[in-house]
Amino acid sequence: MRLLLLLLIIAGAAAFFTRPQEPAMREAADAVLNDSSNVGELIEGAGAALLGDRTYDNYYVAAKYTVTLGDDPVVECWGAFTQAMCNRVGGEPAAQ
Repeated sequence: MRLLLLLLIIAGAAAFFTRPQEPAMREAADAVLNDSSNVGELIEGAGAALLGDRTYDNYYVAAKYTVTLGDDPVVECWGAFTQAMCNRVGGEPAAQ
């Protein structure tokens, strides 16, 4: 039991020090916005890149980054251990 607790503490400390910061999350979100498979996504991505609101939420061991256009989220990213995974809301996941 002590070993399990020690491993959880070590994993939590590692996650805290290696969670992606806002510039890395912004870069991953921009890559998803610029990668489009059709004209509608291209227009939505360009609008969100120029006019979208961006929020970075720090959850201590992970991070969340959201790009919204109006009140609708366009791209949502989760990051932990220096990795960020972003996807279009309502679309298929695109690893980054």
